[in-house]
Amino acid sequence: MFITALNSIAVIPRRAKNMRCLYYCSTPFQVLNALNMHYNKILAPSADDVEDFKGVMVIVDVFSSARRLAKKIKQEGLFEKVFLIDEEDHKSHNNKVKKAFGIARDTFFPERLLRQQFRRKSAAFLRNRFDCIVSSTFSHPVAALCTVNPDAKYVMMDDGLASYFGNWTKRLRSGPYLAMLKARNHGKDVSDPEALYVMRTELCHTELTDNILQLPDFSQGFLETAFRIFEIPDDIPAYSQRVVWLGHVSGNPEKKAGTVKMTEVFKKYKDDVIARIHPREKELELYEGLATDTDGYMWELQLSKTSMEGRLLVTLGSTGVFTPKLLYNSEPRLLFMYKLIPLPNGSALDEFLQIVSQLKESYAHPEHIYEPETWEEFEKFIQEYLDETSPGTLK
Repeated sequence: MFITALNSIAVIPRRAKNMRCLYYCSTPFQVLNALNMHYNKILAPSADDVEDFKGVMVIVDVFSSARRLAKKIKQEGLFEKVFLIDEEDHKSHNNKVKKAFGIARDTFFPERLLRQQFRRKSAAFLRNRFDCIVSSTFSHPVAALCTVNPDAKYVMMDDGLASYFGNWTKRLRSGPYLAMLKARNHGKDVSDPEALYVMRTELCHTELTDNILQLPDFSQGFLETAFRIFEIPDDIPAYSQRVVWLGHVSGNPEKKAGTVKMTEVFKKYKDDVIARIHPREKELELYEGLATDTDGYMWELQLSKTSMEGRLLVTLGSTGVFTPKLLYNSEPRLLFMYKLIPLPNGSALDEFLQIVSQLKESYAHPEHIYEPETWEEFEKFIQEYLDETSPGTLK
């Protein structure tokens, strides 16, 4: 994988009052939250420190728009440096033994991992350079950055549903690994964040930390910046339909059959339905006869143009249906299809159902969250919703 250091990495003499924060991102949503944090300088110690509060953005080249986003962020000039870096090389190993060896090597030799990711002969340019390190997940590289910056505080930011319950780090990292990190860092629990910043503190039941803090709401100025970076046009059309179907990938016979049945029902109300096609969905013909959205604009930002209040969001199990509540405190009606189209059993499903339960508790009208058990119930819910509402009542 190609790596680009988008700014010069020449070491700048550090003034005593300068503070630097590194934001480590591996998804577009993490980039969005890091932009919001740094745009508002919420980690600056005081208003007097804002001017001297510097930021470095690190984007891992593991998603399709990573390179483009890195270039756009550099053009905005918000950050002192912007890096596009490689994924950890042990993730490329299919052999379990080689992968385990790679993880062990990166655990015992953190600077080796950073040299590999940043494609540098030395990791000295990262050593003792940052006062704060921010990420959404406690990955091996984040652990390495904390090790080479022992005086930096570690802060976590909203990563969607995973940040709102349980301990995200302990779900990803084993006890022996975390114990090894503690020994590597002379007894310091680098995996314990000093704070977690989320969009909705009142919904957050994390076990990561007791210090749960509020991210700033998206201001108009920030949205204008984010729209430029994510290349979303100002005239992006708002949905006029009352029912928005957040599609899934029809990757197996059960899901494909479910898509066909849903399309058959929705075609009866096609003037009131739009299907937002999943970016990895290849069988677009399954949605024939429906209005579709295949533009792929970032959902979190598109919602700033189209209010979901009063609309009905339908999904098999897309976490996108939670976004209106988490980001904009909006409460659309929700209809989940997982009782009709099977989701894989296991911890992922259990966690998803737990979030659905918590979402019901947070809703002013929990009766607006539907889970039909038969196809007849599904169509009945659609019909009753359309009978109760009218397009003129939507924002």
